[in-house]
Amino acid sequence: MRQDHPLVPLAGGGYLLSRAADVEAAFTDRRLGNAPSRFSVLAEKNRGQSVAADLCANIPPFLDMPRHADLRRPLSAAFHATFAGSADWLGALAEEELDGQAAEFDVVADFAGPFAARAMARFLGLAADAELMRRSSAALFRLFAPITSRSDLAQADADLARARRAMTPVAGGAGLIAAMAETGAMTDQEIADNAILVLADGIENIEAAVALVLLTLERVPQLRDDWLGGRLGTAEMLPEALRLNSPAQIIPRVVRDGHDRHGIRLEVGTPLFLALGSANLDPDAFDGPEKFDATRADPGRYVFGRGRHSCIGAPLARAMIAAALEALRQRGVGLAGQADRVRYHRRFGHRWPEALPVRLEGARAAG
Repeated sequence: MRQDHPLVPLAGGGYLLSRAADVEAAFTDRRLGNAPSRFSVLAEKNRGQSVAADLCANIPPFLDMPRHADLRRPLSAAFHATFAGSADWLGALAEEELDGQAAEFDVVADFAGPFAARAMARFLGLAADAELMRRSSAALFRLFAPITSRSDLAQADADLARARRAMTPVAGGAGLIAAMAETGAMTDQEIADNAILVLADGIENIEAAVALVLLTLERVPQLRDDWLGGRLGTAEMLPEALRLNSPAQIIPRVVRDGHDRHGIRLEVGTPLFLALGSANLDPDAFDGPEKFDATRADPGRYVFGRGRHSCIGAPLARAMIAAALEALRQRGVGLAGQADRVRYHRRFGHRWPEALPVRLEGARAAG
């Protein structure tokens, strides 16, 4: 596809951009923007008709300049202030989450998911309500794929409205929500909506990444053994493992100024999807792209986006994934089923395993 069809039309509308060089250029192309087109149910003109559209008008992934920068600056400042010192408790939390596990369990549902939810609750400054967090996260991710029915929009609106109420700043609060309030640069609604954004990035993508890294290592037994034996560090191997098997595969842009690209006319309002997963495996960007090489320079360049379109929560995501994997490594994790039989969620733009059975062979494994 990269060689013969670098710009592919999609059945649901828009085009998929697959080459690394094109994806790289698209991050800074001023002819492209973030804000939904005027034809989308998420367009700003629909703020009064939909919670989803109103929320999109408050979070950077759906905003163009200058409002994009006006919100990203205080969000980024609050995030990094909250993130400082989180490595001190993430590892202990991952260990604690493993303490009650049986010798065999589903690493997604039984460990990585609950760990991510507890970590995000603490990071945001919320009570750990697993159901609320799961529904809030799912509702946010619905907005990154085409919404094709009124019922889907109604469900997203209901879940997002509930999440907004839970994320509203309160006096004496802690975590990211309180840090955003302390900036004095965001309204309560903007704080709640950006808390939902950070929450969503910190659950499904994290639990998926833990499973995907284990699957990637399983395909290269020597690397798996080096990692389990401590000869290959978790932080050292993680960027390359995520390049090879990333949970986030696609991010959207929208054409702001009509132009020709690869012989195709892109009109104003056309969705353009950047295939990060394809860019991560492009031989023009990486020598021997299918090979695991922990010594590569900048292997994670397309895993979390680039520049103004990079994920603000990337440092926390890496730290959470590393903490979960290190806890598993210390207890001798291994797959308890066949890697080629793993099923994935049917989710546009994401690669999320539904389940991954594992076993613990270390001395601390229960059961």
